[in-house]
Amino acid sequence: MVRHNGVAMIAAWFLAVYAIYVQTLVTRRLRAAESDLSWWWLIGGALTVGTGVWAQSFVSLLGRQLPIQLGYRPEIIMAAWLPAVMAGAITIGSIAQVRFSPFKRVRSVAAVSAIFCLIAYLNVSSTTLTPAVVWDGWMAGAALLIALVGAGVGSVMMRREQLLEARWSRQLLVALVLGSFLSLGQWLMIEAAGVPASAVCLSVDQLSGQHLEWLITGVVVMVLVLTQLGAALDGILRSRHAQLETSLRLAHTELQTAANRDALTGLLNRAGFEAYLGEVMASADECSGGVVVMRINLDGFRALVNTYGHALGDTLLRQVAQRLLVLVRSSDAPARADGEEFMLLLRNMPDQVTVIQLAQRIGAAVSMPCLIDGEEISVTCSIGIAMHSDSATPAQLIGHANEAMLTASKAGGGMYCLHAPGMDQSGSRQVEMQRELRHAIQRSELTLHFQPKLDALNGRLVGVEGLLRWTHPQRGPISPADFIPVAERFGLIGELGLWVLDEACRHMRVWLDMGLEIPVAVNMSAHQLREYDLEERVRDALDRHRVPASMLIMEITESVAMDDIEASLRVFDMLDRIGVKLSIDDFGTGYSSLSYLRRLPARQIKIDRSFVRDLDHSRDARAIVEAVVRLAHALGLQVVAEGVETQAQRDVLVELGCDELQGFLLGRPMPAAGLREWMALQPVKFLETVTEAMHVDI
Repeated sequence: MVRHNGVAMIAAWFLAVYAIYVQTLVTRRLRAAESDLSWWWLIGGALTVGTGVWAQSFVSLLGRQLPIQLGYRPEIIMAAWLPAVMAGAITIGSIAQVRFSPFKRVRSVAAVSAIFCLIAYLNVSSTTLTPAVVWDGWMAGAALLIALVGAGVGSVMMRREQLLEARWSRQLLVALVLGSFLSLGQWLMIEAAGVPASAVCLSVDQLSGQHLEWLITGVVVMVLVLTQLGAALDGILRSRHAQLETSLRLAHTELQTAANRDALTGLLNRAGFEAYLGEVMASADECSGGVVVMRINLDGFRALVNTYGHALGDTLLRQVAQRLLVLVRSSDAPARADGEEFMLLLRNMPDQVTVIQLAQRIGAAVSMPCLIDGEEISVTCSIGIAMHSDSATPAQLIGHANEAMLTASKAGGGMYCLHAPGMDQSGSRQVEMQRELRHAIQRSELTLHFQPKLDALNGRLVGVEGLLRWTHPQRGPISPADFIPVAERFGLIGELGLWVLDEACRHMRVWLDMGLEIPVAVNMSAHQLREYDLEERVRDALDRHRVPASMLIMEITESVAMDDIEASLRVFDMLDRIGVKLSIDDFGTGYSSLSYLRRLPARQIKIDRSFVRDLDHSRDARAIVEAVVRLAHALGLQVVAEGVETQAQRDVLVELGCDELQGFLLGRPMPAAGLREWMALQPVKFLETVTEAMHVDI
């Protein structure tokens, strides 16, 4: 008759629960360990947990008391210990993996369940009974099923527990559930071994003892306790080390970068970013991992500031900074460069695809609406990306990112652009040109040429357009199409615009002193349109040269005027209050709204030369010009046609009712002296005092 030792059965259950509990601790240590220590935790954990599982099965067998004396063959008992260690290794290794597919999970669960049943089978076989043990297939199948369910449930519970913060209560719950399943499965497997009534143990003289279960339980518990203490000590040391390392790093960072932080966002500023980038690129191992710089510019940010105010702009910048911090890793370095521009240093990027995916996430995050003071604000961003492999120095890397960002911005914004080798060649030429352009301003290499504007009906001079010209001492004349974009890119356009404004007023004063009232039109750039002190500069130039404001005409292209209509309206209203006349240049090439055009306090519009060029042979061009003239006259605006080069074009424009004409047919851009000579050749009715004024030198 088979009896059971209740104390031994409880001891076996305790060993199973304790072994699983220690397994959760070891798995955490394995996940947290560095690569050179992870193998030691895997091997040590497998030995410890496997020994616990083996001991649980053997003690369960010892708790089953038969009416005959039993002994156990040591070699078979040790053979049962090996698969137990293997099961521990499989379980710990699979749970510790970051990514674990469902197929691998099913495979490991099946393997561990089979091993559990094998352990019980080997332990039972170590008794060497005759007649042999008779196995109950149904009970053995039930044991295997319980082992499968327990292993599956335990695998899911342990993986979820590993993803959460370590808490002994959750770990104990996992151990109780999985340990109970394990104990029940082992017990059923042992009970499935039927012993014949006349059985005799042939190994009675081998491993045996009255208190063998207590010896095994005590030794294995000591091993498990030592492993638990080791895991706890390792966790404490690593936690303290991490805290100390974090504290030291934070203290060092605060001391070293206090002066390199942006006060608004808390990110690195430009100086701090460049210094940090230099340190990273100076390290060979960092560079080998892949260093990337992104430049992120918020599209239309200044228009938002002009519309809603600087306070809203500051709040928007802080929110964008927070979104960047959420997206990047702790090893990355986000920074706020200047105004609405951010920079991002990425280290150890594996490939270009990863970089592009991050750029896409940044673009999507920035474009998400921000609720600020009850207003839902949305912006996009232009992102330039430069890889270290294309750049030798930090300055080149930042410059390459800027080149790519400008390309993305010019392409319409709201996108990313990767820097390509060779993209910086034109940039190098532009850098050299901007240096020479700065010297040109200082060395008086700039001049103002004037192109006449004539009344369409009587041919009288009604004004001139002042056009900036640069004559290089070695290279000769340089086209505005070459140096104006350079001035805009390197921040010289404001200084050039101020020089043109002052020079135009100076010439008007000289002409007024000669008795000639010749209005001058000058072009206004998008940069000037956004200058906060534009009104002060215009007033100063007019007052200093004692020129009536009505003689100054400021031209702005249609596309620039419509880019930020509210800001344009404010600037136009301000200039109109001064008395300066306003003209919309290149009309017909932009996207003017009639309602906005009606609100702008402009006095005239200039039809773009592309329409005038085809006027004498294109019905479409004629229809467009006719419509523009009628629209402008209905709004009380004068119409100026530029690019008049043939008599046929002039005749059509006069027929259509155009007010003023300008082009090579009537007069090319010329310096002030050439303008006086040109006026001297015109009919006397045009200007009576020209001859007397020709001796006055400007």
